[in-house]
Amino acid sequence: MPLSSSGPISVQPYAPKHAPTFLRLLNLARGLDTALESFLSQDAAWPPSQIRQRAVAVQEGVAVGVVELRHFTYLPLGWLLLTLVVDPASRHQSSGAGLYRWAEHQAATLGADGLGGTILDDDPDSRAWAVRRSFTLRAHRFASELNLLQTQPAPELPLGVTIRDMTGATPTEWERLVSLYGDLLMDTPDMFGQPHMTPEQLRTQIRDNPRVRPDWTLLAVSETGETLGLCQGVQISMGIYNEFTGVIPAARGQGLARALKLEL
Repeated sequence: MPLSSSGPISVQPYAPKHAPTFLRLLNLARGLDTALESFLSQDAAWPPSQIRQRAVAVQEGVAVGVVELRHFTYLPLGWLLLTLVVDPASRHQSSGAGLYRWAEHQAATLGADGLGGTILDDDPDSRAWAVRRSFTLRAHRFASELNLLQTQPAPELPLGVTIRDMTGATPTEWERLVSLYGDLLMDTPDMFGQPHMTPEQLRTQIRDNPRVRPDWTLLAVSETGETLGLCQGVQISMGIYNEFTGVIPAARGQGLARALKLEL
């Protein structure tokens, strides 16, 4: 149980025994309901080449706060994503300050150029905490949901366009997709002004990512065989998360993105 006393607080390395508390607080910060089984599966599949470091704040033997530094595709090159959460019943006792000092030290040791974070709109206290530490607003994002239990209008594809997935795709086909993904990714607001990702970084994200399923990687293809758009989904506890959808400039405005999402 969370503590409300003011016993000594120490910052300790994350260990598997902390997983349930770590996940509960991550879900609180992200507004999600990820299941423990899914969390542990994603942990086990994390690419060793990508940075991810964690710690916990412990008070009288109980983890009351968590912090994570990790690679995140949509941050500037050299930056790390910071997630720091303290149990509401244990706040205002310096747990957050201790975890943030740990994060600053780790980031400096790793040579990071900066830290980014995500704060929900309905969490003004966390926003104020970040502002006091010189974080500034970079982007305002929103999440949308499509209820597939309700009847949805059928997608209308342009004449000659079909949708297929990457099941059984050859290495050459994957390389073409990696190249297209890299180009479309640069059109996203998060990547404005950022350098183009290397082929290795792109492969890690869209082909070699253990969360990726070839049957959930969809392509809109013209009758001449040109790939006009792509859509990729990954599994989360609530269903499918559409991680990326992009359409080449010449094929935009024809409903391809919506058609791909509905097919997913």
